[in-house]
Amino acid sequence: MMLGEEQLTKQNLLQDYYQHTSEKIIFIDKYGKVIDMNPAAKEVISPDNNYSQITQTLCNHCSTYTEDYDLHTCEQCFLKEEDIEDATFQVYLRTTEDQFEPFTASYEMIDEENEISAFTLQNVSQEIVRKEKVYQRTMMKKTIAAQENERKRISRELHDSVVQEMLNVDVELRLLKYQHSMEELTSSAERIEGLMSQLIDDIRHLSVELRPSSLDDLGLDAAFKTYFKQAEANYGVYIDYETNLNAKRYNNNIETVVYRVVQEAVFNAIKYADVSKINVTLHEVGQKLIAEVVDHGKGFDKSHQPQGTGLGLYGMNERAELIDAEVMIDTQLGRGTIVTLEVPI
Repeated sequence: MMLGEEQLTKQNLLQDYYQHTSEKIIFIDKYGKVIDMNPAAKEVISPDNNYSQITQTLCNHCSTYTEDYDLHTCEQCFLKEEDIEDATFQVYLRTTEDQFEPFTASYEMIDEENEISAFTLQNVSQEIVRKEKVYQRTMMKKTIAAQENERKRISRELHDSVVQEMLNVDVELRLLKYQHSMEELTSSAERIEGLMSQLIDDIRHLSVELRPSSLDDLGLDAAFKTYFKQAEANYGVYIDYETNLNAKRYNNNIETVVYRVVQEAVFNAIKYADVSKINVTLHEVGQKLIAEVVDHGKGFDKSHQPQGTGLGLYGMNERAELIDAEVMIDTQLGRGTIVTLEVPI
């Protein structure tokens, strides 16, 4: 049996939607007074509250609001503006069950003649959970890929340097039994001594790249001096390093992030910028620790995926976020690249 025309009128359909939707709907006059609200809205806004103004209504329940995934305080709240007009934003509200939940809020004029506006709230808890899971999966994939790339690099380093040098030592030791004169034995011993020295240097170099002991024992300044000295010896590039830190220490997370970001920026400059000199500065300025790596090499187009190793530029930003720091990259083709890390301290 078909429903009657009266039941199918737009007014009835809209009324049913208004009464049963999970979307919270509030109608407000030009003075900010609440004219009416649907049952869903009462889950967030208690009927015994004073609704003299919509801004007061929100502030009574608001924990904080977000914009582009950043938390903001009341000082930046757009509701303080005299003319709100049409707006959409995300807000965390305390429900009548004393739970804080995220909502997408919309505020728009629906009747210009009578100056009546509609304020709607849509719970986005599930959407945020879904986005967080997608973000975590993406992060996991990138982290695994970065770890595999780093393992491959270490494997190549071991094969090309350490393993080859150990094979050379092995050959020299096998040849000793065929030496008959003291002069030949002395010459072989000297060659073996040289190979062993190079082997020790290469192992020490790998150890420093993985995690320099000087970073834990002495701090950033000492760790950078060690790393830059080895980089200059291994790659034939001059690193002009300036700092005002001396032996000052910071917490472990800050030192690790600063070291890794600078290390990545320097290595990328060595490998891809085609330069003979790199400038590195590390200064404490006010309440910030600022590291800067500058090369005057090839540069790259930021609209394209840049070359790099390990976590690359993506890893720099991800590491920086761990300590509420920021990585800024200024680059131009043919003019070079500036990587700046700013860390609040």
